Amino acid sequence: MTTAINNLPEQMIKWQVEEWIRDYNFMLREIARLNRILNKPDFRKQKLTATYGDEAAMPKGSSGISQAELNQLDRREKRLYKYLAIVEYLDKVVDELDDEKQKVIYDCMLEGISYTQIAEHLECSRDTLRKVKEGIVAKVANKVHKDCFVQKLKSISK
Repeated sequence: MTTAINNLPEQMIKWQVEEWIRDYNFMLREIARLNRILNKPDFRKQKLTATYGDEAAMPKGSSGISQAELNQLDRREKRLYKYLAIVEYLDKVVDELDDEKQKVIYDCMLEGISYTQIAEHLECSRDTLRKVKEGIVAKVANKVHKDCFVQKLKSISK
């Protein structure tokens, strides 16, 4: 049985790290989208023309945001902060890699380049690349354990 890292088995942490690396570009796009949504001014509730006559005397609806809309904004904001934390962490972890070849492979993985293309670029076999990738993932997983990063993510999501 594997030892527990941050209350998760070691292999699950490695799988999670691989998923973060694979989804890096997706998270960057989602961060940009969420920033557009959350930072967009809302003009739809403002009336831009003056009101006269009977219409001026009529009661107006609430110009505030409904509870459902607030909850949706909260969920989006939590997701934004989670993705920001993961992307920032993956950007910083490159300093933990010793070998320049590992750094190049890690950068290529973050860019979403396929293993076949990376192997062709480095002129090595896919098997060699797989071994180096497993070493990279193990180093990142060890840093995740050392920094208790999974707990930090859970606190963001609450």
